[in-house]
Formats: sequence, C-alpha cells, structure tokens
Amino acid sequence: MPHRAAMHRFLGARRSAHIKALILSFALCVLAGLVLFIWGQLHTQAEQSRSQAALLSRVLEDQTGKTFETGEVVLASLSHNPVILSADSPRAAREAAMAQVVAQLPVLRSMALLDGQGHILASTQAGEAGLQVEVQQLLPDNASAPVLGKVQLGRLVTGRSLSSLTLAPHATPRGVHYLPQILAFKNDSGAPAVLVGLINPDAVANFYQATLETLSYEAVLLSYDGQPLASTNAGGGVQTASARKTPIFQKWLPGSEFGSYIGAGLLGPHEIVSFRTVRNWPLLLVVEEPYAAVIARWLDDAFAFFVAGLALLALVLGLSGSVLKTRRVQQSAQQAMEKAQARIARSEHEMAVLMRSVQELIFRTDSHGRLTFVNARWEQWTGQPSAEAVGQPLEGIVHEACRPQIQALLDPQAKLALRNCQARFRLPDEREILCDIAVVPLLREGRLVGFAGSAVDVTARWKAQQELQTQLAFQHLLFETTPLPMLVTDADQRVALVNKAWEDFFGRGRYAVLGNEVEGLHSGDHDLLQMHSNQDVMRSGQPMVLEARLPHVDGSYRDVQISKAAVKNAQGRITGVLSIFVDVSEFRAAEHATHEARDAAEEAFRVKSEFVANMSHELRTPLQSIMGFAELGGLRSHGNAAMAEMFSDIHAAGQRMLALVNDLLDVAKLESAVGTIHLERTDLRSLIRPVVRELEPQQQHKLIDLRLELDDTPLIAKADPVRFQQVVRNVLANAIKFSPIGGRIDVQGRIDGQGDICIAVSDQGPGIPPQELDKIFQPFVQSSKTKNGSGGTGLGLAICRKIIDAMDGTIVASNGPAGGAMFCITLPTRNAMETRPAELT
Repeated sequence: MPHRAAMHRFLGARRSAHIKALILSFALCVLAGLVLFIWGQLHTQAEQSRSQAALLSRVLEDQTGKTFETGEVVLASLSHNPVILSADSPRAAREAAMAQVVAQLPVLRSMALLDGQGHILASTQAGEAGLQVEVQQLLPDNASAPVLGKVQLGRLVTGRSLSSLTLAPHATPRGVHYLPQILAFKNDSGAPAVLVGLINPDAVANFYQATLETLSYEAVLLSYDGQPLASTNAGGGVQTASARKTPIFQKWLPGSEFGSYIGAGLLGPHEIVSFRTVRNWPLLLVVEEPYAAVIARWLDDAFAFFVAGLALLALVLGLSGSVLKTRRVQQSAQQAMEKAQARIARSEHEMAVLMRSVQELIFRTDSHGRLTFVNARWEQWTGQPSAEAVGQPLEGIVHEACRPQIQALLDPQAKLALRNCQARFRLPDEREILCDIAVVPLLREGRLVGFAGSAVDVTARWKAQQELQTQLAFQHLLFETTPLPMLVTDADQRVALVNKAWEDFFGRGRYAVLGNEVEGLHSGDHDLLQMHSNQDVMRSGQPMVLEARLPHVDGSYRDVQISKAAVKNAQGRITGVLSIFVDVSEFRAAEHATHEARDAAEEAFRVKSEFVANMSHELRTPLQSIMGFAELGGLRSHGNAAMAEMFSDIHAAGQRMLALVNDLLDVAKLESAVGTIHLERTDLRSLIRPVVRELEPQQQHKLIDLRLELDDTPLIAKADPVRFQQVVRNVLANAIKFSPIGGRIDVQGRIDGQGDICIAVSDQGPGIPPQELDKIFQPFVQSSKTKNGSGGTGLGLAICRKIIDAMDGTIVASNGPAGGAMFCITLPTRNAMETRPAELT
C-alpha cells in the first residue's frame, strides 16, 4: 500500500511535472510564438506601408502628369487660336483668351505671350505687357532655345510672375516660385512667338497635402537633377545636394521609372520610400514615411501582446486580443488598400468614360505601327466596330500622299518625344477627313513597345479657313476694283486703308497717306468736317451721309457725297470708320438744270392756262350775242326758207363753238387747280335717271333702244351730283352719237365683286382700237374710228377722268365681245360720312 501510494505520488508528481513542463513549454512556445508573431508584424507593417506608399506615389504621379499634360494641351490649343495666331490681334483680345484659360485651371498662376526677342505682348498679369525678359532664364539647363511646336518644362523660377526676371535677386519674395511651361510657335505672319504658362508649385503641393492629410506620408516633387519643386509641409527643407545622395539617384535612376525601398530618403536616414517618374515630363515624385512612424504603430499594436505574455493566466485572452487587434490592423490595412484600389478603379472607370466621350480619336499601336486599341470615336467615324481596327497599320488607313508623314511619325529611330503631323484619313464610305495627329512613344524598361496618340478632325476648321481666305480675297478684290473711292480710318483718326479708286480720285498714293492723321489730307475745313463726322459715327454707331467739295486730281473741285459707317471688331467694339466717296458733280449740275427747266415749264403752263381761261371767258360773250341774233333771225324768217336755214346753221355752229369754249373752260379750270367739287353721300340711281330722261330726244331721233338696269339696292357713294351727272351725260351722249340708227345702248348700275359701285355704258358703235383705249382720256385726243365729222373737241373724256379721279374712282374703256365700246365708271361705296370738298387735280 505505501509503495503503491508512493508510486501514485511519484506518478502524480511526475504527471504534475509533465503538466508543469507542458504548461511551461506551452507558455514558452506561446511566448516564443508571440515574440515571432510580433516581430513578423513589424515586417508586415513595413511592407504594408511600402505598398501604400507605392500606391500613393502612383496616384499622385498620375494626377501630376494630368496637371502638366493639361497645361500642355491648353498651350497647344491657344497656339492655334486665331486671336493668338494673328499678329494684328489687339492685346486685350489675347489677354481675354488667356485669362479665360487661367480662370479654368487653378494650377496656373498666370499666362503670357512673348515675341521672339522676349517682349511680353500680352499677359494675364497686370502691368507685364511691354516688359522684356530673357527666355533663356525660363528654359531648363540643357536647353539653349525653345523648341518650335513642343511644350517644354522650364526651370524653377523665384517670384510670382515673369516680371520677377527683371528684378534684382534680393527684390523677389523668398519662398514664392513658379514652373514655366513654354511653347514656341510661329504666328500667321511667320514671326516666332512663345506662350508661357506659369504653374504654381504651391497648388501642386496643396493637392499633395489634401491627399495625404490624414496619413503620415510626405510627398516631394523633384526635377531629374534633384531640385525640389513642390512638397508637403515636412518636405520643405529638402536640398538638391542631399537629394542626389539618396539611393533614388545613386542606385535606381535613370534605369528605373519607379520603385520602392526602405532606407535613406529625402527626409531622413531611415524612411519607407516610393518614387515614380512623371510620364512625359522630366519630373520625379517621391512619397516617404518615417520608419519611426511604422515602429510607433507596431509598438502600439504589440503592447497588448507583451502584457498578455507576462500574464500566463491571461495568455489565451491576451493572445486572442492580440489576434483580434492584429486582425483589426489587417482589416484596417485591407480596408485602406481596398479604398485605394476603389479609388484607382473609379479613376480608371472615369478615364474609360472619358475615352468613350472624348471627341478625339485615341489610339495605341505596337512598335510596328499596327493598331492595338482605338476608342469609341473610331466607330463614330467609320461605322465599324473598334475590334475591326485592331491589327490594321496606321499608315494603311490614311491617304497615299500622307503615308510618308505617318512613317516619319512612327519612326522608332526618331526622338522619344511628342510627335505631330497632319494627314487625311480615308473612311470606308469614301469620305476623307483631315486630322491633326499627335503620338508619343511608349517605353518599357528602356525599350520601345509602341505609340499612344490622338487624332483630331480638323476638316471643318480647314474648310472654314479656306472659305475665310477666299472670302477675304474676294472682299479685298471688291475693295480694290470698286470704282468708288473708299477710306478707312482707325479710332485715332489715322488712315488705315484706301483703295485704288481713292488714289486715282485724289492723286495720292496709299503709302504716302497710310498712318497719317485725317487732319492734313485735304483742306482744313474739310478735314475738320471729316474728323467731327467720324467722331459722331464712332460715338453713335449709326451711318451718316454728308456732302462736301473736295479737290480732284485734275485740280478742279468736285461735289462729293460721303457715306460713313462704323467698323466693328469681333467683340462688337467700334474700331474705325469706313468712308465711301461718290462724285455727284454731274448729278448736281443736271439737277440744277432740271429745276430751271421745270420752273420754266411751270411758268409757261401757268401762262397758257390763264390765257385759255381768259380767252374762253372773252369768247362766250360774243358767242351769246351771235346765237341770240341767230335765234331772232330764225324766228323772223318764216317766209324765207333759205334765210331760216342759214340762221339755223349759224345757231348750230354757235352751239358747237359754245360747247368747245365750255370744254376749254373746264380744262383750264382742271389744269389751273381752281375748280373744286363738293362730295356728298348720295344714291347714284337718282342722278342717272334724270340724265337718261334728258337725252331721250336724241335717243328717239336715232331710234336707239336704251335699256336702263339699276340694282334695287341703293348705290350709295360720295360724289358731287352735278359733276357726276356731267360725266354720265358725256359718256351717254357719246354712246348715242356713235351708235348706228336703230342700235341699242345698255346702262347698268350694280355692286361688283369687290363691293364697289360699277356704272357700265355699252353701245353698238364702231368701238375703240385697243391701242387707243387709254389715250382717249387725254385732252384733245379722239379715237381714230370716230374722226368722221361727227364733231367733238376731244376734251369730254379727259374732263370725265379728272372728275372721277377727284371722287377716288376710276373710268376705263373697253370693247364689248360683240363689238361696240363699253365705259365702266367705278366708285367706292360709302356709308354715313361727313361731306367734304375736294380739289380737282
């Protein structure tokens, strides 16, 4: 029993020892595992920070590249702007075009246009225009002059604007810099010009700061020679010399475009470093995190594990807590990674959407020039899916004449820089479009792997330019060939342009007067008149016509009519005045002669009218006596037939003479404008019937059947009853006179389709020749068919037309379908209106 008990104790002790050893071993294993795990977490933290630094450097490099590429695109676009291209564009227009771009790009501090000698032609910075700077001071150290057609990134310059180049070094503010982007081009006159965009490094640094605000990373943008250009707050003290001693420059560059490591950095001897070169630009972006920050995070995470290791009783809880905390750290890192990846995915998605919506053809080729990618613009141009373009050589889809340019564009031996050309694309529907093409080589590990580029359809712009040039040439031809002298003056009253007709008229060459002031061109008074009228046109913007006497090339003075109009620029601002000279000397002489002839004719007509009127009055008195004695002689010669017939002939001749005198008197009254009629509202039927009854004896004498047809509806018109009856009496008497014996006369009164009153008188007489239908209404004119001795003076119808015209009516003659003449008198119908007198004209 004791042995067995001892054995049980031994075995129990041994089991206890084993258990203790096992527990101790387990504890040691746990502690060893904990230490190894914590040490591995330090490495994990470092690798995670390194990966995150690489991701951040990629994001910041991409945005930096886009920023500078945007500046490049803006400069290239402005270099093709007609306002910038034109050597004659006003400075305000150029500055407005550049200011619009600067307002849209916050990264640009200002923009300026320089000529080949460095004179600032226009600038968005007030007060810079007119200064001269050394363009060489803006260029990088390895460049001696701007490259034509290529955007270059210059050196970092101290100051806020180009004017700082003209100041002494101590006069420029410290800590304020700008990065110039320089594009050299030629204007439309062929003169060299330079566009300079000043990129604000602080704006780039602010973007870095905003992106890294919640992280412990710092970002620095350097040039290839190690000069700091922009940085977050902690990177402000980086020096070029110390930067060039880091492994980035000693080990990695220029062989690698990107990389990351743990070691000496820009901000300290022990840093987590990630760098990337900015695509297409001589820039280097470095993202760093102090390794001490990683250790600090690691210590924070490991503190709980150390506490758990010291308390074996809480080993499981501590280990579980450490695992949970590590898991949380991993989840946090994973979430940060996922967020960064999501941002990258969103950026790539936005880029894909941008690629689909951009109006340019974006493409990529391999090193042999075969297409490997095209955006959706290809399908819009060709109507073919984008997949069908893959594999086609780029030179195969352009016009044969343009293939040498494409071959030069894709030449692998050419400079590894932006390349441009212009070529015509041949589309499947046989259409051709003109495109501006730009490509950049793609390198991988220093080897050319292809090209990326874009093509912009400039067909419409090219056609518009051609049409504009044609129109300008045509306008210049019109200006030069017009027979009217033309003069254009500017806002300062200086001669800007004259045509050949002006030179011929005034006998002065254009080169002798261009640029001269208006004052001094001609006589003093005329020059003052020209200046004042030009000022009035420019002030009001309204055309003006004036006359003046100007000296001609032959030494004489000519009457000239001058038409002036304002000349406006594209913004609608008045910039000058166009003056057109018309020689009206002969017209004025003819006008003066015409006035004199008219006055003489009017005087002769007045004398003639007064003579006829006076003569008619003087003739009526003896005619009345002759007719009276003829009547008396007829009454007393009943027993002598021959004597009675003689007195009857005398009486008849006197009546005809009296009728002629009365007609002459009426004509004289009408032509001398002393006769008037009195219009009143009346029913014309009551005026027509008495005239018909009055002429019944003449009608019955010739056995004429006269039929009167008047509407039952009242024929109300504004007329002079006496004068209207005179017209009806004259027309009806003529119808009776020229109708054959036993003929028929129709008198009709009705309302026509236009609502006017129509009185028609038709007979069966000889009618009127068509060519005389209107002439018979002229004084002293008779129809050729009625000049048969039937009498008449040719005044009756002329008097009728005068009277009807005064009543706002018409009287016309025509021939009936069955022969004979028909006269139609038309008067407007009237309602109740006031009675008024009207003059006979």
